[in-house]
Amino acid sequence: MNKIMYLEFERCIGCRSCQAACRECGGHDAKERNYVEYVDFMESRQTYPMLCMQCQDPACARVCPANAIQITEEGVVLSAMEEKCIGCRNCTFGCPFGIPKFDFEENKMYKCDMCYDRTQHDIAPMCASVCPSDAIRFIDFEEIQALRRRRTQMNLIEGKKPTEQDKWQYVPEFFGVYSD
Repeated sequence: MNKIMYLEFERCIGCRSCQAACRECGGHDAKERNYVEYVDFMESRQTYPMLCMQCQDPACARVCPANAIQITEEGVVLSAMEEKCIGCRNCTFGCPFGIPKFDFEENKMYKCDMCYDRTQHDIAPMCASVCPSDAIRFIDFEEIQALRRRRTQMNLIEGKKPTEQDKWQYVPEFFGVYSD
């Protein structure tokens, strides 16, 4: 397994097909686990997909007193295990991205787990399989390297520089299902 989840925010057209596909995924109980956010709702219609960043050291798992959030060998951070989750919502407060959501009716946390039942078999997550603008992709490591080189060249041409000490520093260089 050598696939990686790749997001290209500039390509998002705000169609929300990723959310619809997520709701239709088996085991999601008709609830989406990804989101489409506005960059600046007051000034722009620009949107971007928001998925779990699958952090290397996930804050949601660190603050869980019941050890209900598990991380697979491939690095995928799963939703809280129902039998262990005590409903404290620490995970929802601990995540710097606001990804875990709490269902008060079911009394459990749910979040994007990259459709682990699919991705562990190299099948693209539901959101990536339906994205019409390729803002969400499930691609090979070599393909992402080429995209990164092209992105770096474009940033140099456009004069963009990364900002320091923002929340993106917690995100691994690549996120998703990957192995050496």
